[in-house]
Amino acid sequence: MALSENGGATVAKIRHIAFIVKEPQKLYDFYHHIFDVEDVRRSDTGAIHVIDGFFNLAFLQQVQTESEVASTHRADGAEVNQRQGINHYGFTVDKLDDVLSRLDDSIKFGESPQNGRPAELRVIDPWGNNFDLSSRGFLGREEKKLPGVRHMVVQVDRPDKAAEFYTSALGLEELRRDADGSIVLGDGDITMGLVDEPFIGRPGIQYFGLQVEDWSAAQKRFKDVGSDLPDLRAGQTEARMRDPEGNLFVVSEQGWGA
Repeated sequence: MALSENGGATVAKIRHIAFIVKEPQKLYDFYHHIFDVEDVRRSDTGAIHVIDGFFNLAFLQQVQTESEVASTHRADGAEVNQRQGINHYGFTVDKLDDVLSRLDDSIKFGESPQNGRPAELRVIDPWGNNFDLSSRGFLGREEKKLPGVRHMVVQVDRPDKAAEFYTSALGLEELRRDADGSIVLGDGDITMGLVDEPFIGRPGIQYFGLQVEDWSAAQKRFKDVGSDLPDLRAGQTEARMRDPEGNLFVVSEQGWGA
């Protein structure tokens, strides 16, 4: 556990996932109907930020034009990587400097464009994963209810080394190590899985998990939008699904033991 200068625990909170999407409104409609997320911010660029009361999902409009790169973003403020899919994740922290003091000189970071977005700093971890830091939050109310985002999975070449990085720099707690080599970290509310094999054919954040209160009610909501949330077989705790833009997510009634 990382400690602040006054001896208290410095724990980052996992509170944000951003997507590059072709149709933000269509994706919002999907997640709103099934998981009752609420629209809390729309930008001039077409991005839609939603929350489940606790966690923020940002549907960023895919940009087709070219732009120079300035530090960790494009000069026009957009993400450098405009490939459709889940793009990055983010943490809330009490003090930005407290985290930055724990990053060695090899870690690239830079100020996020201050165009109304919640994030203040962008950090690129040693495995090339982009994450945001914010001391002002990601538009959520810290209102913990279900359905809600409670899990995410990130691919890294060395889960053991990545676990050291995220526990020492951000104060996440290591919860368990699984037989397949994956490691699960937590912030007390949300878990972060570190895996060495990609599920989606490319590195980076692979998928996220939504916990529901009632499986039958969730199945009805999926059916309303023309999708099928299957019954769980014996021994299963989650079902893998795809949203309208092909992003992988999992649904669980049990949760992930944060």
